[in-house]
Amino acid sequence: MHIIAADVGGTKTRLVFADSAEPRKVLHEARYLSGDFDSFEPMLRTFMQDCGAPCDGVNTLSLALPGLVSETSAHLTNLPWTIEKQKLKDSFGIDNIYFMNDFQASAFGTGQLRDKDRLIINPGALDSDGLHKSRTRVAVGAGTGLGVAWVDDGCHGDKAAAHTHATEGGHIDFAPTNDTQIELLKFLQQRFAHVSYERILSGDGLVSLYHFCNGKCSEEVSAEWINNQSDDEAADRALSLFVQIYGAYIGNIALLYKPNGGIFITGGIAAKMLKKMLSKEFMNAYLNKGRMQTLVEQIAVYLVINDRVGVLGAMSEAVKIQHNQMRQNSNQQNSKQQVS
Repeated sequence: MHIIAADVGGTKTRLVFADSAEPRKVLHEARYLSGDFDSFEPMLRTFMQDCGAPCDGVNTLSLALPGLVSETSAHLTNLPWTIEKQKLKDSFGIDNIYFMNDFQASAFGTGQLRDKDRLIINPGALDSDGLHKSRTRVAVGAGTGLGVAWVDDGCHGDKAAAHTHATEGGHIDFAPTNDTQIELLKFLQQRFAHVSYERILSGDGLVSLYHFCNGKCSEEVSAEWINNQSDDEAADRALSLFVQIYGAYIGNIALLYKPNGGIFITGGIAAKMLKKMLSKEFMNAYLNKGRMQTLVEQIAVYLVINDRVGVLGAMSEAVKIQHNQMRQNSNQQNSKQQVS
């Protein structure tokens, strides 16, 4: 049987089709612009047609979704989509459908990464007992929005016992750390009733930073344009502000979770501004925690450069659940045989 896994994003969605027996051997992979579809169903139908997957050959669908996820449905944050499990089952005949928050999937996916998939921003220092304790990792990433999730790997590195926890950590209050950022807060308060970190650490947030830096709020620019300017002073200032605020925010995450497995920066923005993310501007802001600087120094921070981390997490969780179900079914059959 086969699995389809999808990492649904506000801008782009990545889908993979794989054999459940060899999930790392991807049979087909595609990425679509989310805005080109009115809902997820026609996108899934297009993908299945493109990869030639018969409905009766797919028994598992695993979706990483950016928004509020329940057992039966998901309402997406940056897309006007509502996805319902029963509707998908009725439309495609897929028996097993799993929903998870997109950053839960990213958190799972960090456990699938290889050394080449990440850059070390801060090496950290694992304490001497670290290998014998529960391993906590945090995935945090700015893209269309700002997401945070954490995963507990269980004892002795047993990945089969991993549990992820979604949060809405991107929506906590922005806390300025200097006079410039205080002025930025006042600037954003004129636009928004509530100024969260996501208002800054996102694609739209980078545009807001550019408007703040050049004083021309009506100028239409994109985050990609700002990131690619080499001779625009306002763009350079906006990028510097972005990584400084990002560094301070991730330092807060380090204090909050104390993740001995590290912090993994995912999302579509950071990997496109490597020079800034690997600069002293980021690290100085990350370490600027007063009496707690020694603590954040000990937390490893990685920049993920593999943009498939979300779909890797969605796939790995589907495989794990599938194997657990097979084991349970086998145990039930053995119990029936013993009784008979």
